[in-house]
Amino acid sequence: MGLKMRKIELECADPIGLGGFWEAALGVPMGPGVDGVRIAPDGEVGFSLYLVERRATERPRSQPRLWLNPVDGRLQDEVDRLTGLGATVVSRYWTNASAGLEVVVFADPEGNEFCVESSDQEVAEAVRRFEDESDDLNGLGPETSTVIRIEAP
Repeated sequence: MGLKMRKIELECADPIGLGGFWEAALGVPMGPGVDGVRIAPDGEVGFSLYLVERRATERPRSQPRLWLNPVDGRLQDEVDRLTGLGATVVSRYWTNASAGLEVVVFADPEGNEFCVESSDQEVAEAVRRFEDESDDLNGLGPETSTVIRIEAP
């Protein structure tokens, strides 16, 4: 027996509008769902993001967070791209300051929080440099002036 994760559901005011943001952010087309829209990065059989209209305004909304990371490129490139699409940076924190690896917490256009970690490429480069005994690791970690936590007002 056991369970298989099928989807994460977010309640929102405008599933189609918010679906447009997630469609652009994930690079995957939005499709119809039973009572909302569905974005399925791995196709019909894989895990999906499901956006539905708020069902009960008197009930507090749950606060699930999607965790994403770019496969290549740099995290900062994704920060720039996602803020250009309408996301807001809520906070940033270092997961491994000595390696310069971090997480950025965003809010989508309706305020749902999600996290984006350093890219696979950045992690691989940090590991390679740590394993290279001749590398002095100069410039790998963050500069003192950039180690900050930004909180939304």
